[in-house]
Amino acid sequence: MARTTRPNVDTPQYLSLYEAEAAGYGAYSTLRSWIAAGRLPAVRTGRRIKIRLEDLEAFARPAVVHHSEAKPAPETELNFAIARIVANAPRLTERQREQLASILGGNEAAHA
Repeated sequence: MARTTRPNVDTPQYLSLYEAEAAGYGAYSTLRSWIAAGRLPAVRTGRRIKIRLEDLEAFARPAVVHHSEAKPAPETELNFAIARIVANAPRLTERQREQLASILGGNEAAHA
């Protein structure tokens, strides 16, 4: 019997550096420097460097317009980072949520 495979809808989409640049994620040289610095994950396929669209979207952060020269509070940047992580995180089972709460200190009974 022939075995058929279903296309995986969760397969990540990859963009080349040129495609990422054309999509507005940054200049080619900027993307290369972020990859070289370890700030942006990438994979090499042959001689080409590819970046997951999901990683580019997570790396992009909302622009905050400030009417003063003051820098945004670190809490604001942290909240943006947390929101990106939560938006891209897989759904957890109840058991996984309990384990995570235990690790992060949300379940004091587990530490007693």
